[in-house]
Amino acid sequence: MLNSCDKTEGALYSGEPNKISFYGPTTSIAMSGGVISVPVGRTSSEGDLSVPLTLSATGANYTNVFTLEGPVKFVAGSAKSYSRVKYGDFSTIDPSTLSITTAGADVNVGLAFPISLNIGGSDASVSNIKKVDVLASSILEFEDKGTVRLDSRSGWAEDDITTNIQKAKGSNVYKLVRPFGARSFAFMIKADGKTIVFPNQVIVDDATYGPVTATSVTGTVANKVVTLNIGAYTVAAGSFGAAKEVIYLP
Repeated sequence: MLNSCDKTEGALYSGEPNKISFYGPTTSIAMSGGVISVPVGRTSSEGDLSVPLTLSATGANYTNVFTLEGPVKFVAGSAKSYSRVKYGDFSTIDPSTLSITTAGADVNVGLAFPISLNIGGSDASVSNIKKVDVLASSILEFEDKGTVRLDSRSGWAEDDITTNIQKAKGSNVYKLVRPFGARSFAFMIKADGKTIVFPNQVIVDDATYGPVTATSVTGTVANKVVTLNIGAYTVAAGSFGAAKEVIYLP
């Protein structure tokens, strides 16, 4: 969702012409089609105008994945335009967050990537919003990848079972489909190819204990074997001790 100030359609102010500014210091934009568009305003609408911007990010390798398509371009008669930011394979970088929300028996999974766009000092208007922090967010789409072995002998099932697995398109995020009955859960392999990200999430609805949440989970992956070290299985009445779930990726 764009900043509410983005609704401004006219010139930013009536002073020095052809200076530019962002509409606000922060914005969140959904990722779609390989490009995100960040709104930019200028102080007049006369003539065409092309102004270079720069892109920065603190995340490792972000500027290899997110790149400016070119300068922001205004056409004659318009005081508003968009800076277009292209993005490539974001499975090669780590998001700032992995969000997992319950959707019935399934889960919705999203990633967020913070970047910044910057206006050079001589091009900025007196409104002086010459930097915007952009949170680019993506809701992941999953596809089936068959069945996998889940060694839960030291985990919740206390058994060695087979379950279906899905993988997100364009990202190293996996989803086990209701391995313990009524709930799916998801995890991410970080860009280093070794570390697991597993936010606290409900993994099973137990007839006795109710919703069971896997908490304080750490994990590693080696030779396509994912080891989830469960800090605790938490239920309404308390928690069970540490456990381990081992997944053999296809």
